[in-house]
Amino acid sequence: LFTGFPHADIHNAGVSAVVVTDGDRALAEKYRDELLDFAWNERKAFVYEIEPLESSIARAKEIKKGEGPVVLLDHYDNASSGGTQDTMTVLGAILAAGLDDVAAFAICDPDAVQKMTQAGIGAEITLDLGGKVDMPAIGETGKPLKVTGRVKVLTDGIYKNKGPASRGVTMDMGPSGVLDTGKVQICVISRQQEPNDTACFTSLGIDPEEKTFLMLKSRIHYRAGFGRLAKQVIECAGSGVCGSDYSKLDFKNVRRPIYPLDNLNDPTP
Repeated sequence: LFTGFPHADIHNAGVSAVVVTDGDRALAEKYRDELLDFAWNERKAFVYEIEPLESSIARAKEIKKGEGPVVLLDHYDNASSGGTQDTMTVLGAILAAGLDDVAAFAICDPDAVQKMTQAGIGAEITLDLGGKVDMPAIGETGKPLKVTGRVKVLTDGIYKNKGPASRGVTMDMGPSGVLDTGKVQICVISRQQEPNDTACFTSLGIDPEEKTFLMLKSRIHYRAGFGRLAKQVIECAGSGVCGSDYSKLDFKNVRRPIYPLDNLNDPTP
């Protein structure tokens, strides 16, 4: 049973089933129908339930230092799913709530990195961080966030993955740095890179195992590098083109009606 990719704007998007038998077509069709009937009867369980960002951050505030690392998953803005990796909604909520001992990976903002480099390590700097890229597909414009911090680290952004995924592969996130607000260490990079390996942090002088919170702009692949570390994962509904609120997506090619975009009580209208 294949659940499909919910962001795919193609005619045949949706659930499908594959059954293999020893030449018995009737039996294959029987099992196929059983699988599809099961999927339809359990259809509500396949739809992601969105928790308001305020509730997610409130749950995070209950976590004490030493109980981490806890992943705060900014899954609406994953570069590998087409996200800009520069939306500031989740990071802004973290800063506003005063969460402490946080490392965030990452905001892709080459201009900010350039200004950090010009200021130099140790300098205090105020940046209009992120929000440089508009998102016309969901009718949103980029919204930079004014952030003040100290330039803690500057690097060329090149590192090797530790694994288990892509072990030994050289990654290049372009000139990069860490902006330290005192409570949050923000990784700022020049080329998009999904955080799927702990080396994205350690290459910038941050030990992710020692942090209470890790804000990651990812959806799935973070599990390779951080799944074993995370004591808990709090999914944060921020902003971005790969969000889970499908009412914001303008599907043009998907066959209609289709659940859950349309309110259906019958799988074959």
